[in-house]
Amino acid sequence: MASDWPFEFPGTYWIDEQEERAVLDVLRNGSLFRYYGLGEPSYVDKLEEQACRFYGVKHTLAVNSGTGALITCLTTLGIGPGSEVIIPAFMWVATVGAVVQVGAIPVLCEVDDSFSMSPADLERQITPRTKLILPIHMAGAPCDIESIIKIADKHGIPVLEDCAQCNGGEFRGRKVGTFGKMGMFSLQLNKNMTCGEGGLIVTDDEKLYTRAFTSHDMGLVRVEGRLDTPDPYAILWGGGRRMPELSGAVASVQISKLPRIIDNMRGAKRRIKEMLEDIPDLGFRRLNDPDGDTGPFLILVLDDEDKAAGAAKKLIDAGLHNVFQISEYGLHIYFNIPSLVGKIGVTGAGDPWALVENRESVYDYNQGACPESDALFGRSVLVPIPSKLTSAQEKFAAEAIRNAVS
Repeated sequence: MASDWPFEFPGTYWIDEQEERAVLDVLRNGSLFRYYGLGEPSYVDKLEEQACRFYGVKHTLAVNSGTGALITCLTTLGIGPGSEVIIPAFMWVATVGAVVQVGAIPVLCEVDDSFSMSPADLERQITPRTKLILPIHMAGAPCDIESIIKIADKHGIPVLEDCAQCNGGEFRGRKVGTFGKMGMFSLQLNKNMTCGEGGLIVTDDEKLYTRAFTSHDMGLVRVEGRLDTPDPYAILWGGGRRMPELSGAVASVQISKLPRIIDNMRGAKRRIKEMLEDIPDLGFRRLNDPDGDTGPFLILVLDDEDKAAGAAKKLIDAGLHNVFQISEYGLHIYFNIPSLVGKIGVTGAGDPWALVENRESVYDYNQGACPESDALFGRSVLVPIPSKLTSAQEKFAAEAIRNAVS
């Protein structure tokens, strides 16, 4: 059974002749660019229309990557030198990297036992320089976004939701990404739905959408595919982050499969947890909304770091892929990001920590900056839940976990 254990890559296992037909249609049409070509491109437009319905928003913008979506949103919201952006200690490097790319200062916030931004610590991290709160719906499950929005509104600070790892997730019946001023999603290979690489931005604010559009393209709007000058508020420098038609073709099929992909992962995760309920001293990540969890990861919480390290090794030896003691989870943990710990700028002139506008924003990113999170990371183990497991594979995973934590 161990040799049969699949890698994660959730959406990949659901690719079939539907995606194949869409890709071939783009190639035969000769229009790989989303705005024009030998034929009439349509798939990125179709994806955006589907996404508006799926997320229940007025505006959706398809871009080239999740990182591109983050930078586009930060630019749209006017984040730059002199801005502090609060992010959780459990993240992916792209989130903090996007903040640095625009010349702003990242401020770390503790995570709580849901492994997402702690509302209590968020309140403590706000300063007069805080210009954005950037919560992450991390490892497939929603954060306590309503509490975060309440704090943000009290201080008049906008919220950008990073939903890269929680596409299709919900909090109390409402799609994640729709609570803040803007939300973003990643369509990279590891995500719930995929086109290999891509991103989505959602918002109900027409002006923010227009600014995002000009920022992601060439600094201007488009009318029937051709560049045109917008109102002055939306004239920006463009980042060339358009989604190509090939990516749009795959994503336009994948988004229709996303609910089934999530149902499979969430169901498998629930059944595996049920098989482990009788194990003493084994805890699990607290879910802010179990019904809104998308299910791609199971997080085990043990008594101490040694038990977690031993359990992770035993699970890997048993044949499960990409299992991590969370403190060792690479660029997902703030103190494992060398460029953050070392405060490395993008260029000499683009080093946010050296800019006079940021002189009052003095922070440390070494291990120990978020002690409550560090302790939680050390005694926890992350186990991916592939999107197409058989009953036998679910039982195998549960037995492997049982043996590993005994």
